[in-house]
Amino acid sequence: MPDICLFHMPGACSGVAMIALEEAGLDYEDRVINIFAGEQRSASYLSVNPKGKVPALRFDGCLITEGAGILIFIDEQYPEARLLPSGNAAQKAQYRSDLIWCSNTLHPLARSIMMPDRIAPGAPESARAVAIEQLRDILASSSGRFPEWWNGRDWSITDAYVAWCLGLAVLGGFDLASFPEVQSYLERAGRRESARRARSRERAALADAGIQLPPGFSL
Repeated sequence: MPDICLFHMPGACSGVAMIALEEAGLDYEDRVINIFAGEQRSASYLSVNPKGKVPALRFDGCLITEGAGILIFIDEQYPEARLLPSGNAAQKAQYRSDLIWCSNTLHPLARSIMMPDRIAPGAPESARAVAIEQLRDILASSSGRFPEWWNGRDWSITDAYVAWCLGLAVLGGFDLASFPEVQSYLERAGRRESARRARSRERAALADAGIQLPPGFSL
């Protein structure tokens, strides 16, 4: 078995990488990096990941960074886990581009709703209002994705990432009353066994590290 270590923060987007590892049935170590205390900027962690971000995945001595990159790597390394649907080159590129879209578009919008003061210190409420409107437009235009899963009938790791982003937006006060199918989608995603195992592992990691999440955050 490969030597695998996930550097993560419970409640952060690194939980999606943990779900991927659980889906693949891998044995791995996890190390908490307390981003709320600035540990990602510590010399010890920067020696591991000079980008100073989580998640980071150490796989047999090689470091993979960026959430979407880690998910694509695990899918490539363990295709039998079916983290993404199979297909021809163009189809695979589209599945992967959706993960990158989550990272580049959906994730920043969710952060702007949950933590607008960090995104736009000078005008947090304006930034939050813009992000809410943009997310509403995305959900309206993507309505066909939610009755089943993002890529159709079968779950994929994209669903874990979409669900995490939308869950963060909800924690920030985004109202799903106009999108009942999205609420149902989030509930289904949360019930998946790999998601349950990842949350349990995150809670245990918090307890072991003696860390409490800031107000407003939850697992």
